[in-house]
Amino acid sequence: MSEVRSIIEYDEDLSNAEAPIPLPVGDYTAEIRAAEIKVSGKGNEYVNVTFFIAPEQYPPDYTEGNPDGTVLNYGRLSPENTQRARWGMKKFCESIGAELGSRLNLDDWLGRSAIVAVSHEDYEGETRARISKVREA
Repeated sequence: MSEVRSIIEYDEDLSNAEAPIPLPVGDYTAEIRAAEIKVSGKGNEYVNVTFFIAPEQYPPDYTEGNPDGTVLNYGRLSPENTQRARWGMKKFCESIGAELGSRLNLDDWLGRSAIVAVSHEDYEGETRARISKVREA
């Protein structure tokens, strides 16, 4: 039987906590670590692609980044069988060097690299890094 924890301890007082500084806007080489079909809160399916940006990609003056690298999700792909969705999927597959066909295996995307354009967005009053575009490395 596992023990239930009721105490959380931090290195510093939470009253002094500040929002993290997001990865700066720019282009980064990133590797796909995961890809899966998910369902949005509105019930729409989308493909969520998880990209990993190694710390060696950080600008020299960005010292606040995670020393183990940054993980960002890209959820702008639709698995629907529509002309617009197929076109978007084709462009994405070309950007990561994946094979094209009438059937895609998302597991084949793992380990592939691309250039991701990182921009900033405001989410509930906090500035966060997001992937705005994916292109061939």
